[in-house]
Amino acid sequence: MDTRFEDRRSKIIGIGVIVIIVVALIIGISLWFVSGSWPTRFKGELNSFFGEGNWEEISSESYESMMYTVHHYTGDSLYDYDTNGTYTEWDILYNNEEIWTISNHTYKINHSKYNFFSPKRYSAKQALIQQLMNISCTIAAEDVQYNILSEVLNDEQLECLRVNISYHDGNPKPSFYSQLAKEDWFNVNDSTAYNYLKTDLYDFYIDILAFDYKFEKLSDEDQEDLLNSLDDIVQLLEDTYGEYAKYDIYLGEGYSLESGE
Repeated sequence: MDTRFEDRRSKIIGIGVIVIIVVALIIGISLWFVSGSWPTRFKGELNSFFGEGNWEEISSESYESMMYTVHHYTGDSLYDYDTNGTYTEWDILYNNEEIWTISNHTYKINHSKYNFFSPKRYSAKQALIQQLMNISCTIAAEDVQYNILSEVLNDEQLECLRVNISYHDGNPKPSFYSQLAKEDWFNVNDSTAYNYLKTDLYDFYIDILAFDYKFEKLSDEDQEDLLNSLDDIVQLLEDTYGEYAKYDIYLGEGYSLESGE
């Protein structure tokens, strides 16, 4: 047999093997990038939200979920089985002071419920923005609780409250998160109740609730003052947010008010 033909054949086979290995590596890296670390995959989005150089991933941990299952196919339906799914949480250190956690749990649950063509199915980026919105709303709610309501309530009374930035009409559509990410105020520095109340992307409002068990630990005088502060709180919110003021306040039985009532 012609040795030149053999050499050529060997070279072609060698090149083919190398191409297959390279393709396999590219696919493997791509799959890892898509399903792996969100702080790595969405570095740009996290830079936009936290500020470039202001954050770093300090830890990650995977957990077993009680909210969704994974079906395993064995080739014989008699031996197929389900297991609890898993999800990951990443701890993000912000400005070397605060630690915020993002998770792909909601994303995993969503994908277990809705197929690829469902309008209710999140993309990974939309699920990330949903996690960042949770952080953003927490920042905005803490500002309301400790910087605004402090004008009419003392520290002990403030600690009795749970303040949230909430929304009506159920969970937003996945496309909402894509739109939210484009807002120039959607970052840790500009996350305020005012921006959420003002946006026409969704119907946000300030939710204020007094915890019964914490309320009972207050002195009688502080309890009475807190209950009687309802009108002052409403006026404060109206003065602060003007036409955009929307709220749902519950301080106790007979001491509640929702904007528009």
